[in-house]
Amino acid sequence: MVQLSTQTFDLTARKFHQAASVLFLALAFVLGPAAGRWLVALIGLVLLAGRYWWPADIFRQLVWRVLEPAGFLRRREVQEDHTTRRVARVLGGAVLLGAAVVLSVGQGWGWLLVASIGVLIFLDAAFDFCLLCALTYYVGRRQAHSAGEIPDA
Repeated sequence: MVQLSTQTFDLTARKFHQAASVLFLALAFVLGPAAGRWLVALIGLVLLAGRYWWPADIFRQLVWRVLEPAGFLRRREVQEDHTTRRVARVLGGAVLLGAAVVLSVGQGWGWLLVASIGVLIFLDAAFDFCLLCALTYYVGRRQAHSAGEIPDA
């Protein structure tokens, strides 16, 4: 049986974090590899380090310490299970850091990695669609179905 999380999270901070990440990744494309790789590395560090140490997530810190207290944004608490989103964040940060290294050695295909992560972040920000969450759910359903826990329709 699946147990739902009763923990609440600030959706406003997550959405702002995602929008800022997408914006900076798009800016990295515009700036090109010389300056863009540093923005890619910054976003990778924010994703990865911010997952394990909240002060490193500069975007959420901006929301919590400035934008929400000043009344520019309103806090919106939602109940969700963040387990898979945390894994996605670590993977995204690692891929972006790897892409920054690839771009630093002059390999243009690193932009494909940046674009892939940027699109995934955008999908979650705009449509609440987390690809890793969907895949995890699908695999779990398939396993439960093959184990006989879910009857045929």
